Amino acid sequence: MFMSCTMSATSQATVDNGIIHVQVQRLNDSYIDVYHNKPTKDSMPIMIFCQGSGYDSNTEGFLGVLRLFEDKVVGLAIEKQGVLFGDAGDVLTQEYINNNTVHNRLYDYLRVLGFLRANIDWWNGEVYMVGGSEGGLLAGMLACYYPGVKGLSIFSFGGGLNFGEAWPISSGLQVKAEGGTEDEVQRKIQVVKDSLQMIRGDASFSTSYSGSDNTYAWWNSIIDLRLENCLLDLEIPIYLAQGSLDVMAPPISAKRLHESFMKEGKTNLLYKEHEGYDHGFKDEAGKSLLVQVIMEGIEWILR
Repeated sequence: MFMSCTMSATSQATVDNGIIHVQVQRLNDSYIDVYHNKPTKDSMPIMIFCQGSGYDSNTEGFLGVLRLFEDKVVGLAIEKQGVLFGDAGDVLTQEYINNNTVHNRLYDYLRVLGFLRANIDWWNGEVYMVGGSEGGLLAGMLACYYPGVKGLSIFSFGGGLNFGEAWPISSGLQVKAEGGTEDEVQRKIQVVKDSLQMIRGDASFSTSYSGSDNTYAWWNSIIDLRLENCLLDLEIPIYLAQGSLDVMAPPISAKRLHESFMKEGKTNLLYKEHEGYDHGFKDEAGKSLLVQVIMEGIEWILR
């Protein structure tokens, strides 16, 4: 059973499941909830997990996976503002709505890294980034913006297309998967393109589109970000995994990123497209291979 703790910006506590909880203060006096595994050595790198969109907590599961690599890295996860450890994603809070943008998440991660650099004596300064879906975008951005990142694994995001290009394709794929005709697919694609163009002019937190948690402000923070533009600058190992049947993040986005790396003669990206897997890496029989895919990505960047 998890026990919550309230701490200052420079304190930490070990909860009864062995996970260490640290609260880091933002500039506006609120706190970022950070959780990490216990280090097994005096000097170790950290591996940060960036979860996808949504207001559930994936922290405990990821840190459990990272214990399999505890001799190499310390697993660390940062909860979104308005999400508590263990939240199942069944309660959407106003705090989450008011703060859910990619940029706010990026600021939180950079703030936490600054705090760790100043206050954690076991960290050797090296970072590995892992992220899925929206978290894949965030992980990639952090790898580009924060020096010291040694490896990056991206799952179910792509990166060759921006979200404004990818989401109409995704919407069409969803209509097709539901048995829609080609005309219905094309109409849906055009409707989504028109909606996104309208949203670009209204970055409001009070109006949502395609999900009550996806405000216009969230859409504006992500819609035109093309991860490829900065990933091509990196020389670190990059693992890119994609399901061939992913209708949420179209495979064409990952393929275009891979093609850009090949065109530039860069060999630091490994692209793995898993035939018959969906956005969450379930196969066509409904069996989840998510943990296996994530572990393969982690092993590759730690090799």
